[in-house]
This record gives sequence, C-alpha cells and structure tokens, in this order.
Amino acid sequence: MKIAYLYYDFLNLYGESGNIKIIDHVLKYNKIKHEIIYLSLDDNLDFDSYDLVYIGSGTEENQKIALQHLLKYKKDIVKYIENDKVILVTGNSVDMFGKKIIADKEYRGLNVLDFIVRQEKRKMEEIYIDSKITKNKILGFINNNSCLDRLEYPLFENEGIKYHNFYGTYILGPILVRNPEFLQYFLNSFTNKKLKYDLKIEIKAYREFIKNFKEVSNE
Repeated sequence: MKIAYLYYDFLNLYGESGNIKIIDHVLKYNKIKHEIIYLSLDDNLDFDSYDLVYIGSGTEENQKIALQHLLKYKKDIVKYIENDKVILVTGNSVDMFGKKIIADKEYRGLNVLDFIVRQEKRKMEEIYIDSKITKNKILGFINNNSCLDRLEYPLFENEGIKYHNFYGTYILGPILVRNPEFLQYFLNSFTNKKLKYDLKIEIKAYREFIKNFKEVSNE
C-alpha cells in the first residue's frame, strides 16, 4: 500500500502533516503494510502506483507553485479520481482542482471538478458543523479566502467536496486528528476493512472541545 504525501515541504501549514501521522499510526496499529512517499517539485509523480494521495494547506503563493507542477499531471489525476482511487485534500489546496482561481489575476485550475474559486475576504473561525456521513458533528477551523461558485457534491453540511473517492475540505485542525469518527470512516473506506483504533486521547479532546464550545455559545 503506497501513500503519496505531495508537497510535504511547502504545503504544510497549520499542522496538516498530522493527518499523515495519524493515518500512519492507525495502519501500523492494525499491522497493515504501507509506505509513505514524500514528494515535491523535483519528483516525478506516478499516480498509477499510489493507493492514497494527500495534499495539505499552504500559502496562496505556494498553492500556485504546486498548481503549476500538478498541471503537468492533469490526465493522470483525472484517471486517478475517476478510477475511484483515494485522495484527501485540505485547506486552500482544494482550489487547485476546480476550473480556475480568480485572485490578483486568473489562474487556470486542473479542471477536474466543476467549480470556480474567487479569493475574497479572509475567513478565520472555529467551526462545528453537521456531517452528512458521520453521526457526530465535524469540528475544526477555517483560515482561507476562498469562495466557491457552486457546491455540487458537498462532503459535509454545506462544506467540502466528495466526488468518487476525492475528499476535499477547507477544515483544518488537522481534521482527521480532531474528528475521530470521521477518521474511522475515512480509513475504513480506504482500506475496505473494519480497523481497530486506539483513540482515547483524540476522543477525549473532541468531547472537551464540544463541551467548551457549547459553554461559550450559551454565554
């Protein structure tokens, strides 16, 4: 099982490498053989050989650098997604998969998914939203200036994108660490197995955040 962590060296804001670390932890805990491959601009990307691709969040400048590199692999990425291979993308890296990004100028996107991004006023906030795929709500934080013109395949309630096995979300945290139930859903789907989990700390942290969130909301 090969896991590709793309642009680990410059799309790594907000502790998003934590998503890879907890995936690695759970797979080791279940004694599932896997290899995490750290790839960047100087590497050749062989999408046919990956079982999971992960891309984290970065600055707007670094986002555009990664986008230019990924454009060379557009056909491979389309094939990868349409063949139901798994890809997890967080933060503003989601923007790269649309038709175009309108910012200081217009940037051509990968055009894998049917949306246009406009970079507008930055949003910075903790969020706690309903999930379409898990019983518990999803928590995390948003820190971006992206506005999508359409949300045809939402991952959560009015947030993110789920198309085939493409999971895209603006929620940071990292999302898999802060949301144990979503982590289990994601990895069980990825491995097609009912895995074992030792997430006592993560579950305690999730419950404590919800408790504090409700207390603040009621003030």
